[in-house]
Amino acid sequence: MDALEAYIRKARGGRVVRTPFLSPEEQDRLRKRAQAEGLKVAFFGGLPLAERRCAVLYPEEVPSVSDPVEVVYLKDPPEPSPYVGEVEELEEGVLVALLPEGKKALQAQGLTLLPPPEGALRPLKEGVQTLVVPSLRVDAVGAKGFGVSRTYFQEGVKAGKVRLRGRPASPKDELAPGDVLYAEGLGVLKVLEVLGSTRRGRIRVRVERGR
Repeated sequence: MDALEAYIRKARGGRVVRTPFLSPEEQDRLRKRAQAEGLKVAFFGGLPLAERRCAVLYPEEVPSVSDPVEVVYLKDPPEPSPYVGEVEELEEGVLVALLPEGKKALQAQGLTLLPPPEGALRPLKEGVQTLVVPSLRVDAVGAKGFGVSRTYFQEGVKAGKVRLRGRPASPKDELAPGDVLYAEGLGVLKVLEVLGSTRRGRIRVRVERGR
């Protein structure tokens, strides 16, 4: 049994289960397994464009879960760990996303963990908007979110200029809340929430666009 399946098994009994930081591919696998089991799953990365994120699995009756990731400021990057997430370089130090186990381990090493400098946690914000799209496919949401034609965006996807979950996206990939599209020359588009369907069967989705 692999580690992801072990987390699913723990969550089957109605428990809230948190994972270490996962790669985009692992997140995708876990999301699909959670859906098959009727479990909710939320992903947290700490930094606005984090690709490595931890997952929290929880039952339907739990309305929401808290974010377990803390971002701290260090002079030097820490050693890689399942409990150390994304590292973002600043001029004189780094921002580091940590789970409680990672924070405890760094403190045990005698490192000084400081709060992020003012303004260092730049939000992914060039505009939050609600889109109405025919589907949650990458080409449909991406074209509408970036304000380009669907044909133009599809050409970029086919050329490998759009990435999703750590790999080149396919036009047929479907987006889910928390996903981030990286489109060369256009910026980034984060899916915040799927708001439901219109009377004509189109989908309303809230996204945030950044550079």
